[in-house]
Amino acid sequence: MQPDTSMSRRDFLKLSALAGLALGFRLPDRVRAGQDTGAAASFEPNAYIQIDTDGVVTVMVHRSEMGQGVQTAIPMIVAEELDADWTKIRAVQSPADSVYGNQVTGGSVSISGSYNTLRAAGAVARAMLVAAAAQTWAVAPETCRTENGVVIHEPSGQQLTYGELAEAAAALPVPQARDLTLKNPQDFQIIGARLGHLPNRDIVTGGAVYGSDVQLPGMLYAAVARCPVFGGRVAGYDASAAEAVAGVRQVVEIDSGVAVVAESTWAALQGCRALDIAWDEGENAGLDSEQIRAMFAEQTGQQLANSANLAANAAVQIEATYEAPYLAHATMEPMNATADVRADRCEVWAPTQSRQDAKRRAQSITRLPVDAISVHVPLIGCGSGRRLQVDYVVEAVQLSQAVGAPVKVFWTRADDIQHDFYRPASYHQLRAGLDAAGMPVSWEHYIASQGIGSPADIGQGATIPYRLEKSIKSLPVRLPIPTGYWRGVFNTQNAFVNECFLDELAAAGGKDPYELRMALLPDGSPLKATLERAAAEAGWGTPLPAGRGRGVACHSTWGVTHVAAVAEVSVEAGKVRVHRVVCAVDCGTVVNPSIVEAQIEGGVVFGLTAVLHGQVTIEDGRVEQGNFHDYPLCSIDEMPAIDVHIMPSDAAPQGVGEMGMPPAVPAVMNALFAATGKRIRRLPVRPEDF
Repeated sequence: MQPDTSMSRRDFLKLSALAGLALGFRLPDRVRAGQDTGAAASFEPNAYIQIDTDGVVTVMVHRSEMGQGVQTAIPMIVAEELDADWTKIRAVQSPADSVYGNQVTGGSVSISGSYNTLRAAGAVARAMLVAAAAQTWAVAPETCRTENGVVIHEPSGQQLTYGELAEAAAALPVPQARDLTLKNPQDFQIIGARLGHLPNRDIVTGGAVYGSDVQLPGMLYAAVARCPVFGGRVAGYDASAAEAVAGVRQVVEIDSGVAVVAESTWAALQGCRALDIAWDEGENAGLDSEQIRAMFAEQTGQQLANSANLAANAAVQIEATYEAPYLAHATMEPMNATADVRADRCEVWAPTQSRQDAKRRAQSITRLPVDAISVHVPLIGCGSGRRLQVDYVVEAVQLSQAVGAPVKVFWTRADDIQHDFYRPASYHQLRAGLDAAGMPVSWEHYIASQGIGSPADIGQGATIPYRLEKSIKSLPVRLPIPTGYWRGVFNTQNAFVNECFLDELAAAGGKDPYELRMALLPDGSPLKATLERAAAEAGWGTPLPAGRGRGVACHSTWGVTHVAAVAEVSVEAGKVRVHRVVCAVDCGTVVNPSIVEAQIEGGVVFGLTAVLHGQVTIEDGRVEQGNFHDYPLCSIDEMPAIDVHIMPSDAAPQGVGEMGMPPAVPAVMNALFAATGKRIRRLPVRPEDF
């Protein structure tokens, strides 16, 4: 095998984000081309900020909002350095434009990758407003200060609002960001505050526009029949019954299957069901979950047998096998996109995490110039990595081009679950050694999985922070199942395995699981401090009600954000009840504590679904699950109390969107062992496990 030289997704996103500081201070293409920006005499010092004469400050949000809070956090960073009046801040999704560098929303880097760029953008605008005021008053700029959207001349007490200065500031040269001094964090008024989510009012009142809500004059609707077998294709079809359905306009074969285009969603669905399609199921028609499991087991078994046994001289040798299944994203808003392809332009409305990829794919289909293609990003009803793919956008563009009208492609829940890009299944064999005192001294972890992009993906989160001799290897297996990035990526599987196996070692050596972790973690490490905080807040070691168990786990997702979790659970008649989860998180400087708490809570809920319900199984080359009746999510009556404690930090901000889930799963699994004495190594938990 050739050495893997590919770049991981997170490394790509981090490196791409570095380009933002250099690129973000030129104006976007729409302004450079002299297009109307929608405001008279507005001040646009860079690609992120527009200040109108009425004082309203529009912040262009270059990442997609899917509930993680970027439409609030990004404006907060800009507004802080700008000294803006928060009540006059407006957030708008930016277009797909190279001025922003890479606009992919993934890897939990929206804030960490843009923090310095956004602060600099605000500082540049503030300096220009001060210069405009000083010029107006014929005073030195250093005698002026800013506060809450106003420039104040200290000696005279004169004041001008940002709106009043907008036109004058727009005529000034743009200073170099490197020549400006950013605020001292001790002076922050907005960063660190608990400000409400900017889209909340529209969301609560129904005014928010999601991809599913997009409406265009003359728009048609399309449902697509896709081959149920991975890699299958259309062998032939009879459209006559579909075309007879009232409201059906056209039946079109596209790359992904056969589409029915109609005047309403109902007509499109009914027409799709009436299609008579012969599928060529291809060579994957016999594939099933047990075959995949056997392939994984063979890989790890061979590796374990052929590797040097690090535990050969240990007093006690322990082996275990762990398994994690394929998982669907099951986003609350199913996939959808709307496209309007004309002879000279193409407009796309897509709830996408990758707007630039959507634009590239639309260009490759239409062959139009890049600047003739616009991608609008509405609010997204959950992404979790699924919308990094743009297959639904491709369908909309192909169909609009084929029928010569705006077309909205909508997916049913069954479409979404059975044609996903799944979190890969994985199979783990581990071996460890304990010394005579019951302390772990060696660790081997061999991981078989289909992976996503490269063997490096499989190993994400597998490296443990504990001080002992270790050997960790990823073993890729080629399979035809479409896989993609799922919240936390391989941190989710590997944290589950690592933290549960460490619990096994604690039990085998007669050690307290928390105390063992503290003994093995390096002194002064952020993860150790975070673990200590979580244990203290959870009351580790204090008595619990009869029948309950307490479990602990910790993990540093991508090595940047440190989270520890303590769970309390009970089991009655085979039914798991999670009563409480306490988390501590160290994510560096916090822009908005409420957003951090919400994302950690969301990660815990996502993790509970994986523990209690999540599983995609394959039979005859197709996914067996099709809706929430057989792919359930956690419901409100299954929710525990969740406490989140944020560690104080003056370090650079780090991501939180994906970081709550990895330690939550093993914390619950370890609590199940404490409550029942049963060690469960395969997800999801089943009643027969007890």
